Amino acid sequence: MSSLIDALLMPSCCACGQVAPLVVVPNVGVRVCEACALELSPTVIQVSLRECQRRYAFFEYDGSVMSLLSRAKDEAFGSHYYAVQSLFMAAAIPLIRKEKAAEVIVTQVPSSLRRSIVGWYLPSAIARHLAKKLNAKYAPLLRRKKQVGRQSGLGAIERRTNVHGCFAPRRFLLRNVTKDSLVVVVDDVSTTGASLGEAVRCLRQIGYTNVMAISLAISPLRSRGC
Repeated sequence: MSSLIDALLMPSCCACGQVAPLVVVPNVGVRVCEACALELSPTVIQVSLRECQRRYAFFEYDGSVMSLLSRAKDEAFGSHYYAVQSLFMAAAIPLIRKEKAAEVIVTQVPSSLRRSIVGWYLPSAIARHLAKKLNAKYAPLLRRKKQVGRQSGLGAIERRTNVHGCFAPRRFLLRNVTKDSLVVVVDDVSTTGASLGEAVRCLRQIGYTNVMAISLAISPLRSRGC
């Protein structure tokens, strides 16, 4: 009977959903099952873009990370979001502080129309919290000026073509920031980097030359189409 009660009261892993004893991921603070904990230790992955040499991610978009992000995208400020938030902060903050920038501005890749209507956009929530933790400025510097076709199923070149020209600056914000600041562009998942690259290109066109692009996860090499 006691073993049955223990099983019923045992919490479930926020990554895979399995009922199991939980452990804390070192240096992150997320409590997950032992199997997921092995997958949730962040590693800096640098995959340069034509528009931005400093493009980073911390996980491959697979397994536990895929599961967490999929849930967090549709769950405003729930347990999965806070797990994603903790993972992102633990990896991104030391990386950004190494730049030793006098001023940091955090922004995000603009949301799709559907996300704007829903009112919950994961990269925006992450970017706001990152700015708070860094004691930096948060500014949604870009807006989406046109909708694009679905990116899924497209290769790297087709993705770039698809998103070209889809972002524009929010000019009313540009008076409040300095152009020599380090601008950190946040996204949740990057595949070929087309959206991040277009965001960086747009920022450079309006004078921001010191730009870093960061996503929590990047698609495995076999899935990037490049």
